[in-house]
Amino acid sequence: MTNLIKSAASEQDVVSLARESFIGELKTLNRQHPGTGFGVALKTHSGNRYLLANARMPLPANKSEDFPTGRRVACLENGEGFSSIEVLADSFAYESISPQTEAVILGNALDLIARIDTLASLPDGAGDQFAATGTGG
Repeated sequence: MTNLIKSAASEQDVVSLARESFIGELKTLNRQHPGTGFGVALKTHSGNRYLLANARMPLPANKSEDFPTGRRVACLENGEGFSSIEVLADSFAYESISPQTEAVILGNALDLIARIDTLASLPDGAGDQFAATGTGG
């Protein structure tokens, strides 16, 4: 039981740190692609789901739902810290994006997923020194 509580606590720590660190990453994507909303859906190994989004991403009516207009840009399944990490874009805005812009967004999304997975796999307490630097492009 103690391991379950510790696991849940460390899971919450990783999600909180991801939320604080990577909201800046989503804002950077928003600046680079101002007409598109972006979100990150995190699913923990214990089955909990968390959504992070920039200001342009339509949010679900209920917290238990997915982004209402989210189109998966990139996804990692069975990572170290999360069972899935998805980067989504607002499908209405994403439909008008050029293939070149889509490639840039994909690269940024993959970088973001890698950074979240790296953060989640750090030993307890090691993530305290981890800071987001903004997605490249």
